[in-house]
Amino acid sequence: MSKRILFFSAYFIFCLVCFLLAFEAIYRYQLVDFYRPELRANNPAGDLREASRKTLLAMGDSFSAGQNTWVAFLRAHLPSYRVISAAIPGTGIFESLYTAPGRFRQFKPRVFIYQVYVGNDLQDIRRPLNWRTMSLPRYVYGYMCSYLGLRSLTFANYRLAQLLHRSQAGESKYVDLPFSPATYPKSVTIYTQAEPYNLEDTVLDRGERSRDVATLIAGIKKLVSYAGPECRKYVVVIPDASQVSDYYLEHLKKLGARMRDPQGFQRDDYPLMTKLKTELAATDVQVLNPLPLFQAQEQQGQRLFYRNDSHLKPEGQSLLGRFILERLQADGVAP
Repeated sequence: MSKRILFFSAYFIFCLVCFLLAFEAIYRYQLVDFYRPELRANNPAGDLREASRKTLLAMGDSFSAGQNTWVAFLRAHLPSYRVISAAIPGTGIFESLYTAPGRFRQFKPRVFIYQVYVGNDLQDIRRPLNWRTMSLPRYVYGYMCSYLGLRSLTFANYRLAQLLHRSQAGESKYVDLPFSPATYPKSVTIYTQAEPYNLEDTVLDRGERSRDVATLIAGIKKLVSYAGPECRKYVVVIPDASQVSDYYLEHLKKLGARMRDPQGFQRDDYPLMTKLKTELAATDVQVLNPLPLFQAQEQQGQRLFYRNDSHLKPEGQSLLGRFILERLQADGVAP
C-alpha cells in the first residue's frame, strides 16, 4: 500500500512539474496573448484597428494602464498620433519583454515610451524574501518566481487577484483615504518588512539591488531593440512617493522601511537615475526624470500621490503627462 502511495505521489509531482514547465513556455513565448484583455481595456477599440496615423506605444505597469493616466493625457493632446497603451498592472520588465515582439509587430510605433516605477520594478526582478516576516505561501511564491524563474506564476497570481476582486468592478480603484498601516496595500507592507532597506538600496543602486538594476537595464536595451530605426525611444522613471517629500517618507517608515541616507535618497540626481541615463545613452534612449518637478509641486502644497496608496492621483498623472508632452514637443516629435 505504501509503495502505491509513493508511486502516485511521484507521478502527481512529475505531472505537475511538466504542466508548470509547459505553461511557462507558452507564457514566455506568448503563444497565447495572455494580456489581450488589458490591451482592449486600455485603448479605444477604433485606435486598435486604425493605423493611418503615426503610433506612440507606451508600456509599463499600473501607472500607465487605465483611462486616467499620463497615456490618456497624451492621447487627448496628440491628435496626430495613435496613442496605444500596452501597459500591464502588477508587472515589470520581464512581462514587457514577453509581450513586446507581438506589440511592436502589431503597432510599428514611431515613438516608444517605457515607464519604470522606482517603488517596485526591481522587486519584480527579485522579490524580497524573509521567512521570519512572511507567510509560507507568499515565501514559496516569491522563491519560485524569483529564484526558480517561473514567471508565469506572476500572471496566475495577477488573474487570481482579479477574480477575487471582481465584485469591485466599475468602482474607482484608488481612493484618497487617510494613511494607515493597517489598510495600506498589503503587498507593499509585506515586502517592506521583509527587506527594510529595499527601497533605499534601489534608489542608491546599492548591494544586491545593484545587480537587479543591471538586469533592468539589460532588459530595457533588449526591449528597445524591437523598435525600428525611425522610432524615438524614451524611458520615463516615476519616483516612489517617499522620494518626493518627507510626508510620504514618514509613511514608508511607519510601514517598516529603514534609511541610512535619507538626504541621498531624496536627491533628484539619485544613483539609479544616473546609471539609467549613462547605460542607455548608447542606445539613443532618452531617460526622463520628473522627480524635480514632483518635488517642486509638493513643496507648494500639492499632493500628487494618494495618502494610503503608492499611486499617482489624477493631478499627478496630468502633471506627468504634461511633462512628457513638453519633452516630445521640445524634441520635435510632437507639434
